[in-house]
Amino acid sequence: MEQAALLRGSTGAVRNSAGGIMVERSWQRCAAAHNVDPAQGWAADILSGAEFRQVSGRSVPLMRAALPEMRRLFDLVYPMGLLVLLADPDATLLARCADEAQSAHCRRMGLQQGAMWDEAIAGTNGVGTCVRDGDPIFLGQGEHWRFCLSLLASFAAPIFDAQGQMVGALNLAAFHGDSSRPAAPLLMDTLTLAGRRIEEQLFRTRYDGRKVLLLDAADGCSAPLVAIDEDGQVVGATRAARTLMHWTDEMIREQPNLLSALEGDDSPSFRKAEESVIRTALATTQGNVTRAARTLGISRATFYRKMRMLGIA
Repeated sequence: MEQAALLRGSTGAVRNSAGGIMVERSWQRCAAAHNVDPAQGWAADILSGAEFRQVSGRSVPLMRAALPEMRRLFDLVYPMGLLVLLADPDATLLARCADEAQSAHCRRMGLQQGAMWDEAIAGTNGVGTCVRDGDPIFLGQGEHWRFCLSLLASFAAPIFDAQGQMVGALNLAAFHGDSSRPAAPLLMDTLTLAGRRIEEQLFRTRYDGRKVLLLDAADGCSAPLVAIDEDGQVVGATRAARTLMHWTDEMIREQPNLLSALEGDDSPSFRKAEESVIRTALATTQGNVTRAARTLGISRATFYRKMRMLGIA
C-alpha cells in the first residue's frame, strides 16, 4: 500500500489484514481515477424526499427482508457504540438503526437516509467501497481516504439477491476510531452472518413454495442455496451456489436436474454437496426414502445407490 499511502499523503501504515488489498485498490482508485483530494472537506449529498422515495422504491424487497435483521443486529452491537446502516447498490443509504444520542453526530457525518456514499465522490468508505468491489471490508482509524473521516470505523458486507446479483450492503459504523478494532473479526463475522440471513430471506421469498436445499456450509457473504421444483430441477440458485456449480443465468433457465449436475464432477466439493442434498431431502421427508427420491426427481433405487456410495445409513 506504499504507493497509495504516498498519494494520500499519509505516513501511517494501514493495519488491515482482511481488507488490506481492498483498501489499497480503493486508495489507488481515489487518487488515480476519482481524483478525490483527501484533505478537502466533504459533506454527503442528501436526496430530497421525492428522490429518496423513488430510489427506495426500487429496494422494497431488500428493505422488507433487511429491517428485522438490522434491528436484531443493532440490539447486539449498540452497547459498543455501533450503529447499523443499509445501502443500495449505488451506496445510497436506505435505512439506519442508531441510538437517539447518536442522531446529531449521524447528521453531521451524513449517516442518514438518502445520503450518497459512492466511492467516486466520498473516497474509500465502508458501503461505497463494498458495493464497488462486491466484497466485505473493515476500515479502522486512518483507513478512509478522506482525512475528515479518519475517526470513523466501518464494517460493510454485500447482500445478494435471489439471482446472485448484489442489491446493497449492510454496514456497522462507529465514531470512535480504533476502539472496535480488537473485536473486528467477531463483528465482521456477525455482520456477514446477518447479510447471509437477509440473502436467504430474499431467496426463500422469491422461490416461495419451492424446496430450498443447502449444497454446502456457507463460507463468505453468500450461502449455497438452490431452489428445485417437484421434479428435482433447479429453478434458482444463490450467488454461492452459482459459483460452486459454475452455473450461468442461461444454464439455470434450462433447469438442470440437481443430482445429475452434481454427478458430473468427482471433486470433493461436489461429493460434499451431493451428500448435503441427500441428507437434506431425507430430513425434509422424515427419512422417507420414496418421498425424498421423488423430491429430487430420481428413482428410489438411484436414491438408495447414492446413499450407499456416500455412506449414508
